[in-house]
Amino acid sequence: MENSQFHFDSETFNRIFPFYVLLDHNLLIQDRGEGLIKVLPDLKCRGYFLRSFTITNPFIEELNVDNFYKVTNQLVIIESVKDKISLRGQFENYENGYLFIGSLSHTSLNYFEEKKISLYDFANYDAALQNSLNTIHQQENQLKEANKKIVDIALFTTQSPDPLIRIDFEGHLLKMNPAAEDLKNLIFQGIDYEIEDFLKFIIHQIDKRKERWMFEAENNGKCYSFVCKSLQQEGCVNIYGRDITEQKRNQEELNKLSLVAKTNKNGIVFTYPDGKIFWCNDAYLKLTGYENDEIIGKTPVEVGSDALSNKEEIHRMINAFYEGNTFEVEILHAKKNGGTFWSKTVGQPIFDSSKKVIQYFAMIEDISEDKQKEEQLLLLSSIADKNISAVIICDSEGKIEWANSSFTTMTGYSKEELIGKSPGRLLQGEATNPKTIAYLKNQIKQGLPFTCEILNYTKYKKKYWVRVQGQALHNKQGEVIKYFAIEENISQEKEFNQQLIDSENRLTSLITNLQSGILLEDEDRKVLIANKRFCNLFDFKGEPEEMIGFDSKMATEENKHFFKRPDEFIERVEEILRNKKNVFSEEIELADGRVYERSFIPIAKGKKNDGHLWSFEDITIKKKYKESLEAEKEKYRNIIANMNMGLLEVDMDDVIQLANQSFCDMSGFSLIDLLGNNASEILLHPEDKKLVNFKNKERVKGKSDSYEVTSINKKGETRYWLISGAPNYNVNGEVIGSIVIHLDITRQKSLELQKEELLKKLEKQNEQLNDYAQIVSHDLKSPLQSIHSLVTWIKEDNDKEFNAQTSQYLDMIEDKVEKMDHLIEGILTYSKVDDIEMITENINLNVEINKIIDIIHIPKNIEVIVKKELPTIKAERFRMQQLFLNIISNAVNYIDKPLGIIQISFEEEKKHYIFAIKDNGPGIAAENQEKIFKIFQSFTSNKKSTGIGLSIVKKIVENYKGNIWIESELTKGTTFFIKLPK
Repeated sequence: MENSQFHFDSETFNRIFPFYVLLDHNLLIQDRGEGLIKVLPDLKCRGYFLRSFTITNPFIEELNVDNFYKVTNQLVIIESVKDKISLRGQFENYENGYLFIGSLSHTSLNYFEEKKISLYDFANYDAALQNSLNTIHQQENQLKEANKKIVDIALFTTQSPDPLIRIDFEGHLLKMNPAAEDLKNLIFQGIDYEIEDFLKFIIHQIDKRKERWMFEAENNGKCYSFVCKSLQQEGCVNIYGRDITEQKRNQEELNKLSLVAKTNKNGIVFTYPDGKIFWCNDAYLKLTGYENDEIIGKTPVEVGSDALSNKEEIHRMINAFYEGNTFEVEILHAKKNGGTFWSKTVGQPIFDSSKKVIQYFAMIEDISEDKQKEEQLLLLSSIADKNISAVIICDSEGKIEWANSSFTTMTGYSKEELIGKSPGRLLQGEATNPKTIAYLKNQIKQGLPFTCEILNYTKYKKKYWVRVQGQALHNKQGEVIKYFAIEENISQEKEFNQQLIDSENRLTSLITNLQSGILLEDEDRKVLIANKRFCNLFDFKGEPEEMIGFDSKMATEENKHFFKRPDEFIERVEEILRNKKNVFSEEIELADGRVYERSFIPIAKGKKNDGHLWSFEDITIKKKYKESLEAEKEKYRNIIANMNMGLLEVDMDDVIQLANQSFCDMSGFSLIDLLGNNASEILLHPEDKKLVNFKNKERVKGKSDSYEVTSINKKGETRYWLISGAPNYNVNGEVIGSIVIHLDITRQKSLELQKEELLKKLEKQNEQLNDYAQIVSHDLKSPLQSIHSLVTWIKEDNDKEFNAQTSQYLDMIEDKVEKMDHLIEGILTYSKVDDIEMITENINLNVEINKIIDIIHIPKNIEVIVKKELPTIKAERFRMQQLFLNIISNAVNYIDKPLGIIQISFEEEKKHYIFAIKDNGPGIAAENQEKIFKIFQSFTSNKKSTGIGLSIVKKIVENYKGNIWIESELTKGTTFFIKLPK
């Protein structure tokens, strides 16, 4: 709807917002709604708003034209200064001023009548209209209570049997029935008589000439009516009694009821059992427009029936009337002038003591307004039911009375499952914020509006976020009668916001922890972000946050002395900023000899420049290492080029990548002839091509081997080559081809007599290969030693100039170089384990353990104890020394107790020895106990640890077909068990 526009005429705007106020930028009233004019007739245009109203919520001290914007876009309560009338709503910026849209807050119906304000002066959705409906609803409930009381009175009848007494004309008792026997005494005209005395007294009061003579008396709280019938011939009087206690009470209640009915604003009629009206109140005459004599003698149906009246409801009322039942019907009631009104008629029969209907009582209420409002409410309910937002209405106890389809769809519950349930207990779960729950309970308890975001659960326990807005509805007395709430599903919004937050956190963490110095500037070159590394590179002593807002241009000018060529540095920065193109890995030299690598990325928002990102990295050591590495590579190239054996490097498809001069001489081909060609196609006899293809496939599996092939040199001569091939790996440990050393054995093949000499030559060549491995190992260590020396020189030359951080970094480099040296040594040792010739001899382990204790440095706080004399075993001496040396050295290095103890013991089995080396060190976690025997696995920060020692131990034990395992508990120590065959 981004292109939609709304246009309201004055009448439509007043109907929707009857209590609006329009202000200009000086807070002068420009216009006001028709409803507001009726409520506040003295409110005039051009008046200063803050003289006529005060803003009670939110409270802003010294509110005026300059700070009036603070009350916009939120709920506000304004109160008129003169009449103290409150309105709730909000201010919105409108053109060059403000527009208030709101409604009356808790104004009584008496005030509406006084100002001649009808409900039509309100918008249909208005809270004031809702309050009026609630008041009518309350009055209806009161009338229902009164009707109930009337029905109770009319239905209350007596069930006691009637007493009968016979006396003579002297008052002597002749005879009485059982009911009369219960009358031991009677109270007559305030005097309490024994029954015999009363009869002798009353006989003289009875007029015996009359056929019937009556009197009343009381007994045990009951009132009796007695009829005396004189029998002259018999000379006696029969006295018939009847309990009229209830009749007396009913008469009193009827007298009261008549008084209530006369003053009741609803119509009241009394009818005879045949339905003819014998009495009605003035309210009924006013409702119908008839005079009293026009109604008396007619039935309610004759008076109120109209052509449009619901015939079924009329028949239901008539049937209930003739059956003596109560009834309640809503029908269209006729008026004398031909008009109609909607009526609710409640009828109640009045019974005598024998349950016989003696009268009918009916109350007729004009419910035309309720019907109209009911239609309006049905319309509003229909709109709410189709609303995209979830809507619920709860009773005063917070139980759901109604929910729209959006609410049932969002929660997964049906309307039947929701009705009568508390939303909180139904929808909230363990992850719902307790503070939010407490806030909602407190607001609802106090009848206050509430707005919040809360995590709910559907029927199927799926989490979702909602934004809840709700308020309580109050009656005329200010009591809460209902609550309504609108809920909007904001799960996607929450998820998106969380993703933004996570993304920002990741970006901030990345920038903060990058090893490159990062500087982010805005388009005016003001610093937005800088990390710690940047501060260290440019010797900024404060925290990175303190750089935010710095002028980078000024800072660059002030710090140009850092660089070897300051003016060129400034000119280059300005050139980069003018071009606004990416710059990557540009080297710049500092005055102190260091070399930085600089990159630049312009940041654009659309076509507009939005800032710049600079990154700096100190590559001084890396550059020197690279130069040293190039020198070493050149040296290796010379070695390879001058080897006596032909060296060939091929890829996975057997295409030649490298060949040394010896190979060129052997094959007769030049390097240009060889590079890029398939080795098998140009060098081998056809019958040997399959063999080479098979061997190349074996290289992928990591296999190395030697074999003979028949080749053809450039001259076409047949030559015999002995080939030793191995897989070639890249830096990721992936096989990328083969490295093959070729030995021309043509002469050996043709001269069988020289076979032994050739074998010796081959042995010598193999020895050269081993020497080559030693040379490579030595040359690998050489750059490390150079790096270590360089770092030492740097530290000695700049000891006072480096800060603590830089010194720490240099110490770390020395530690890493030393660790790498240990690593290379360990790898060589590991590789030699299988190469050492197995010379078995009797070895006294007690002697060998003592030698090891003398070799390694054992601190004074550590004691090595051999618990009992160790056996003499048959094994290779070097391997046994390596085995025990590595385990004991490990224990010595890692013991962290003030007093360290290493115990060596053994147990003898039938075919094996089981040795145990126990220490009281820090122990090894269970999840790491299998990993420690794998090469390069180390779980300590000890700089001497290479992760190779225990892998050497395991390899030695496995060569002897033995077994090794550990038992360890953190903080208490570790025991290594070694099982070796005898």
